[in-house]
Amino acid sequence: MFRRTQISTGVLLAISALAAMPSWAQDAPQRVEITGSSIKRVASEGALPVQTFTQEDIKKTGVTTVTDFIQQLPVMQGFTVAADSVGGGGGGITTASIHDVGEQYTLVLLNGRRVAPATSGTTIDLNSIPLAAIDRVEVLTDGASALYGSDAIAGVVNFILKKGAAPFQLDLRASQPEHRGAESMNIGLSKGIGDLQRDGFSLFASLSYDKSKQLKASQRDFAKTGIIDFTDQFGRQLSFFNGSSRSIPPNVDVRYTDPARVTATNPTGTASTSLNPYLLLNGNCPPSHVKIGRQCYFDYTSTVEISPEQERTSLFTSGELKLGASGFKAFADLAYTDAHILARIAPYPAEFRMAKTHPYYAQYIAPYLTPLQQSNLTSINVKYRLYDVGNRAYDYQTKATHLVAGVDGTVAGWDVNSAATVSRQKQLQNYVGGFPLESKFNDALNSLKVDPFPYTLGTMPAAQLAALRGTQWIGTYNTTDIQMSGVDARASREVFKLGGGAAMLGLGADFRKTSYKVTANKEVANAEILFDDPQPEYDLNRKNAGVFAELVMPVIKGLELTAGARFDSISGVEDKIAKKSFGSTETATTYKLSGRYQLGKAAVFRGSYGTGFRTATMQQIAEPKVDFGVTGGSYNCPFNAGYDPLGFLAKGYVCPDKLQYEVFHSGNAELKPEKSTQWTLGVVFEPMNALSVALDLWNVEVSNAVQRPSERLILTDPVKYLALYAPKFKASNGLTYVAINQFPINIGKVQNQGLDWDFTLKQRTDFGRVTGRIGGTYLIRSRYTTPGTSDQWESSLGTFGSNDAVSFRNLIRASGSLERGNWNHTLTMNYRSGYKDIHHTADDCAVDDGNDCIDTQLIVPEYVTLDWQTKWTATKNLDLTLGVVNIGDVKPPLSLRNTGSHQLGYDPRYASALGRSYYLSASFRF
Repeated sequence: MFRRTQISTGVLLAISALAAMPSWAQDAPQRVEITGSSIKRVASEGALPVQTFTQEDIKKTGVTTVTDFIQQLPVMQGFTVAADSVGGGGGGITTASIHDVGEQYTLVLLNGRRVAPATSGTTIDLNSIPLAAIDRVEVLTDGASALYGSDAIAGVVNFILKKGAAPFQLDLRASQPEHRGAESMNIGLSKGIGDLQRDGFSLFASLSYDKSKQLKASQRDFAKTGIIDFTDQFGRQLSFFNGSSRSIPPNVDVRYTDPARVTATNPTGTASTSLNPYLLLNGNCPPSHVKIGRQCYFDYTSTVEISPEQERTSLFTSGELKLGASGFKAFADLAYTDAHILARIAPYPAEFRMAKTHPYYAQYIAPYLTPLQQSNLTSINVKYRLYDVGNRAYDYQTKATHLVAGVDGTVAGWDVNSAATVSRQKQLQNYVGGFPLESKFNDALNSLKVDPFPYTLGTMPAAQLAALRGTQWIGTYNTTDIQMSGVDARASREVFKLGGGAAMLGLGADFRKTSYKVTANKEVANAEILFDDPQPEYDLNRKNAGVFAELVMPVIKGLELTAGARFDSISGVEDKIAKKSFGSTETATTYKLSGRYQLGKAAVFRGSYGTGFRTATMQQIAEPKVDFGVTGGSYNCPFNAGYDPLGFLAKGYVCPDKLQYEVFHSGNAELKPEKSTQWTLGVVFEPMNALSVALDLWNVEVSNAVQRPSERLILTDPVKYLALYAPKFKASNGLTYVAINQFPINIGKVQNQGLDWDFTLKQRTDFGRVTGRIGGTYLIRSRYTTPGTSDQWESSLGTFGSNDAVSFRNLIRASGSLERGNWNHTLTMNYRSGYKDIHHTADDCAVDDGNDCIDTQLIVPEYVTLDWQTKWTATKNLDLTLGVVNIGDVKPPLSLRNTGSHQLGYDPRYASALGRSYYLSASFRF
């Protein structure tokens, strides 16, 4: 076992001495377009911090997907992971987020151009990008809104795909964790023909397939249960539990009237009692349950998965064709991906009403009620977990198609590039198991074919089990069709001479239309699935147009200044189904100033200052009110007899303690555009040929930031967020519940500040070429104002914040390699600093010491893993690679997080549950 200790400078320096880095060898100078600029010029260390990763760099990490590669970079924080699809609202997508500013502020490009988003905004699903086709990745860690538009406030990730002649290549890879679950495999085929200069054309194509199996919570000791006994940092023996009142056998809520309880806030004398007939009959709860009062709470964590099953097929083709002697070429890129994330969460939490005349009432419920309760009974609500039907299973399927066609060339001294883009993401949310139709379920219950009360986990008789499973519905829950089409053009040329050379001017314009259409299956639209609300359909549309200019001025030798400006016009949102418009057209002018000064050959000083502008997404503005499931955590009722301003209790709405509350989502047409400022100051120097050092201090500030307040904020401060409470009627049991509506608001301000740093060393020795790199991101500040204020600051830096997330002070990656003959050995260290966990109060009663509820906030320790890879170039046509991920088999640190995705015991956003894993890959070139 690799022992986690407080990291020291000495350890870091020792590992950095062995680090591996991208090659510093320079090809012959050529005019290219660099991410962050519209002007073609000779590539060099520019005024903007761009991190470039080659195909070889990617292979050294041992990753199998674009997601895995991007999300391990130290500059990335705050993204959506695959595990978020297990009940956490991930919806089957994975994303990039630079500097923890947010995925909505990070622009992802494919060959320098936009692709259809995975959402109604601009967020891109990394699952749709084929790893096998990538030539290199450029990450611009500085805001670039003045060039690219509103969604590049945090920076840009540009995936440059392969093109041109290449041998036929077959890539194979298999990965096997030492512990059960999450096995994976990859197959890739690629071939390129033709040389543009020699043959007048080139064509490249790649086809890849990858698949990984699910990892169940039951396959890892640290995640298999929501009943967690632990010792905190003060030596206290404590217990944590996060369960559900929908149990096996069921709990029952009985509501009745009691004349003795009539008050001004309870004019009808409504009262209730909750019980579990199995508990009262047998004196204890069945396995996987915890007794709370007279109820049994189900340990649903024992049934979920840690990471979902994934499958992906990708095809990419790229072609270029000389257009005679015009000096122009035509080009086209076509990408297609069919991706599946099969996520399984806990069995269905059914609630249904039962009539007093039903035989099960007299047999199982009435014996435990008082005469008053029986005579004045008003409703019976049965809370049942459909364990024997199996887990709820979602197949999140994405069919992504991306086509770009354009021309590139030189005319009248201008380097011109123009293209049309048609891009589409079709997302199908398929129900593949575990969802009952209300009519069939009620028929089975009323005909006495199913009796849920006497049977514990897995003990239901075969005939009843068949009847229960026969109530399931399988089909496509809804389909989201996202389409983006647009045209863009840009041109650059020399315009005048200065002391340091020719000034370059770049001009450009772009226009695009985006639609976001949600279509529900008829069973869904009519709320025929038990416990579901009707799901609205909508077809949201908007248009974006922008023009920009960029001027690069080499003022004197070594000193270069750049100025850029952009004007954007973004329309309001039109819902074609509802025939309504929301919001208004927003316009803004943003700018950016940057400069670099090269001091001899040893150092480059650089800096920039820019502004940004972003409108809310189409859903944030115009989404109709939709059911969004339940909260991740269980909460006490936010109202009481002395505080009921909305009259929820007086109206008899259900508002118990220790309940997962119902959640709505809806849009807000009154949202204001976000505005940002960002700056960087940096230096890159080489004090000797073998050593390179890069330091970049950066700062991003956003005002009028748009966010949905977290469930914890709403449910623990009902005074401030009273407007976000709403009633929810459940047709399945005839009751109305207190619910929350997480509609987006302009929360105020957000500020992130930090330092990106990188040390690179390379040296030839008697035993081979040793190269090394250690780099990371150090967050100086990560804060946001309390929603609705402009001067009350909160922070998630090193602590689990009110936004239900953690901003890590330190993310570090150190790697090293020894190249000797046909062998290359690489050691990599990954480091993530520790933090304060979610704060559980005694009122929450999520943690107890066996007698009393305890106020608790764990200290989550730092997370350090080591990876190893050995590559053998057997022949010029064959490479073999063997690797070990997480050599020390380090487990994720304990976390008591109970919001977001359904895994408990650790936080899947910040640590891997796979443990030690082995992989073997082979690359054949024919």
